[in-house]
Amino acid sequence: MLFRLIAAVLFTLAGACVGVMLSQRLRQRQDICMQIGVILRDAAVCIRYVGMNVYDMVRRFRSSPELAGLTFLEYLPESFSEGENFREMWRQSLMKQELPAEEREILAELGEMLGRTDIEGQLAELSVLEERVRCLENERRTVCSQKGRMYRSVGVLFGVMVGILVI
Repeated sequence: MLFRLIAAVLFTLAGACVGVMLSQRLRQRQDICMQIGVILRDAAVCIRYVGMNVYDMVRRFRSSPELAGLTFLEYLPESFSEGENFREMWRQSLMKQELPAEEREILAELGEMLGRTDIEGQLAELSVLEERVRCLENERRTVCSQKGRMYRSVGVLFGVMVGILVI
């Protein structure tokens, strides 16, 4: 009987852990959206006020602790080399990080537009991307609060159910 009781408690804890893990995955998606918003706002500041080129921006993005979740930045060059295509390297580095499709698309568009047009054109494109990220972030926040709570609760309930079956 003691063995069954211990097994029931362990199954309950395992269910709770699975629920927390799934909830944490939703939180990570929300965090990625927030970091993309930071990179877009930072890029706008770099373009508007400082006049940085793409390589200076990459150095700045890499050194920012707020962007630690965007690991694809580590694969980007920090300086120009003859014969290299920055946009192609941006695309390739994006493939090295597992990102949701919407976030990957926004970051790919950012890489395509950086340094391509004049300052006003880049700022206009950045504002469009910022609005898309803002909407996506609100969606992620809503999903995280609703489904995160549900995942945690269902995980515990499933663990309790299996625990009761064991007893």
